[in-house]
Amino acid sequence: GINAEYGLIEIDGNTGLKVNEYCAHNGSVNVVRKRDGNTFVSAGYDGVCRVWDKRTKEVEQNFTPSSWQQARRSNLGTHIRCMDVWDDWVVCGGGPNLSLWYLKEDSGIALLDMGESIPSVVKFQQDTIIAGGNNSYIQHWGLSGNLKCKVTTKLEVISDIILSTGAQSMLLAAGAPADVNVFLDAGYLSHTAAFIPGDS
Repeated sequence: GINAEYGLIEIDGNTGLKVNEYCAHNGSVNVVRKRDGNTFVSAGYDGVCRVWDKRTKEVEQNFTPSSWQQARRSNLGTHIRCMDVWDDWVVCGGGPNLSLWYLKEDSGIALLDMGESIPSVVKFQQDTIIAGGNNSYIQHWGLSGNLKCKVTTKLEVISDIILSTGAQSMLLAAGAPADVNVFLDAGYLSHTAAFIPGDS
């Protein structure tokens, strides 16, 4: 087992009851993503990504992005701040630069270089990876690590990205200042919604 200080608790969304408890990480758990019906991935301050099997409550696999020389940024630490999972692919970053991992090979596949920016959100949109962090850019990469585009927002910091698919695909970016930027196309900003506090 893992000698961990910080655990994860799985709650049934319908009943509110605890289903499982996992002895997870040696530091705060920053992000958890579902992989499939039986497995999920967790990551946190200890810099380790763990793939869990819900049936056994055991770690199936783990990897440490900062151990990969290309992703390591010693001056920014080892913590994982954001992550997303798509089938056997995991993309994650924080202290280490964003990196793409293929679970079947248990190795880093591609570096998604954000320079000195610390990523706060990363999402898969099929074979494209979209990320933002503590600067005004949303960046789009392919699975080989090639930068497809770098889009300027009206935000100073990007804290969340929401992807909408359907008749009209959209990307919403939120952060600081407290605005939402709306992109109807990957390459340009179409609208900004500002939130103005009212008198109470």
